[in-house]
Amino acid sequence: MSIGILTSGGDAPGMNAAVRAAFRTLKMREPECELLFFRDGFRGLARRLDSSSDRSVDRRAVRDIIHRGGTFIGTGRVPELVLPPEDAPNFADRLAARDDFLKVAAINLYQMRVDNLIVIGGDGSFRGARLIGDAFRAHFPRRPFRVIGIPGTIDNDLHGTDYSICYDTALNNVVDAIRKLRDTIESHRRAIILEVMGNTSGWLALQSAIAGGAAVVAIPEVEETWEHEQIVRRLVAGVRRDYRYFIIVVAEGVLRRAGADWCESLRRKIEGDRAIEAHLGHPMEVRINSVGHVARGGSPTALDNTLAGLLGSGAADVVQLGGLGGEPKVDGDVMIGCRGPHVIVTPLDEVIARSPRLVTRDSELYQLSLKLMLSAEQPF
Repeated sequence: MSIGILTSGGDAPGMNAAVRAAFRTLKMREPECELLFFRDGFRGLARRLDSSSDRSVDRRAVRDIIHRGGTFIGTGRVPELVLPPEDAPNFADRLAARDDFLKVAAINLYQMRVDNLIVIGGDGSFRGARLIGDAFRAHFPRRPFRVIGIPGTIDNDLHGTDYSICYDTALNNVVDAIRKLRDTIESHRRAIILEVMGNTSGWLALQSAIAGGAAVVAIPEVEETWEHEQIVRRLVAGVRRDYRYFIIVVAEGVLRRAGADWCESLRRKIEGDRAIEAHLGHPMEVRINSVGHVARGGSPTALDNTLAGLLGSGAADVVQLGGLGGEPKVDGDVMIGCRGPHVIVTPLDEVIARSPRLVTRDSELYQLSLKLMLSAEQPF
């Protein structure tokens, strides 16, 4: 039997380190085991195998990759795996296309004699992996097959793990951008609205705002953080206390829920506020910037590479030992995650059912933001 490895969804610094850790752990324990790298995510499972997979890879394939960002085996998203609503006019065609994709992927995995597939990605990747696993078991019920997930996402919103690979790198990239922007906006006494990634969850925006010393943060989970009037009241209080500049961090999910013109509308409100103008003697200038894909670029941090090593090695343990070293064996599709410094295993169905893991009002980080960021009522 063979072990397949692929990276899926958005690229994430640290994915390479996870592939390397799984490879080295597997080969150290069983030098003759066959490893396959599928290229370009799930696409590599449903194309010509001679051009979309690397068979019998040796250590040269994972040499000098630990410091590189992105993923050296490629990634991507597969629209065929995402169905539209059942009342959509093209639902039947999309369902047929998905079934065809899953059948080809299952047959290819069977022909390659893959019995364990390690998938490094996020929520959408794990949903796709579960579909592929179910399709394989439906077509070949006598052949054992399991999916082992490793969390790799900038959003850090997966149930079953405190942190996902890439989150720390993205966090440091965003904080670095905040620090650089502070230099210019302080000089000009301006405000800046900084958009960061986070379609559904606001963890990246929230923690980068705290770590970067932002005045305001807006996240999709907490609607009152979007309210323009509340934000302006806080800035008025800051101007009266001689704040020279303001950094407002907003997760892109806010723009999806509150409207694409949210940032532009806030800019107009701040620049047109009479109280701010009266105190400064002129309107406050506001700039809008976006970190965008720069957040997920560059070399992984030491923390991300260490986490990737732990999770990649843990995935290898589950493949070869049936569970983590010294722990009871686990059955079925699973995800390898962390609780503090400890590696844990969670059923993949549970991960999918309880993800995304969202910020709540009683989350410690959110409560910390209320203490540390600008308040309209702060007495100093």
